Amino acid sequence: MKKMLSILLAVMIAVTCAAALADEVPQTEGGKKFEGAWALTGGLVEIFYEEEGYRVAVDLCTIGEGTGTLWEYSCLYNEAEDALVSVSSTKRSYTYNLSTLERTDGEPVYYGAEEEAGKETVFSFAENGSLKWTSAREPEAGADLEFRSIGRFNGSWYSAEGEEPVWVDFHWLGLESENFCYEVYLHRGDDDVYTEFTMTGVYDEETGKLTCTGRSVDEADTETYEAVFSMQEDGKMLYEAANGIVMEYDLLGANNG
Repeated sequence: MKKMLSILLAVMIAVTCAAALADEVPQTEGGKKFEGAWALTGGLVEIFYEEEGYRVAVDLCTIGEGTGTLWEYSCLYNEAEDALVSVSSTKRSYTYNLSTLERTDGEPVYYGAEEEAGKETVFSFAENGSLKWTSAREPEAGADLEFRSIGRFNGSWYSAEGEEPVWVDFHWLGLESENFCYEVYLHRGDDDVYTEFTMTGVYDEETGKLTCTGRSVDEADTETYEAVFSMQEDGKMLYEAANGIVMEYDLLGANNG
């Protein structure tokens, strides 16, 4: 009897997995170019692929005042328009502490599915390569805004390759200040022997690389260091140190959720 139940359970699991695979829709090539982060001073758009569609977050912040607005969209790729088109949206305002950057979200201004055709939000590219944000619900929201690619260097990354572990944390500064660059923290080594660096990272759209320069946190070390990072097609990050170090996204260490 137990053997029969085991067989039936295995069959049920196999059928469930097969059904899940049958429902899975592969990502289209046309939509891949939207993935990543796009920015202007005081504004950030982050686009991630999730199963059948894309999660898009648009964050506009009033620098120095501790206030901002966040729009979040679920989008599908429209091949005919070569654009991401929203199927649902949420808008909320927030405040943040200027010292700690701790954020407090307000209640949604609106949320839910785009019930009426023609009220969707569209993300597309201009001729100069910038990302355009066009909202039928709020035409003034994205008017005249051009978001430039800043790569996909967000949160914390880790690698145990080579002679010593490596941790890197990336934070985009453009939402809190006029600096159009990343703040990068690099830690190499174990708890007993390690070096730490604070760096400023500048992204090159043509090469897809983030070049970082900075110094050790040890004040006695006055030498300037450089580190170069780039994303790979498999979603991992290459740290161009000796022999190259491949890093993976660290969910537990991520600073952006």
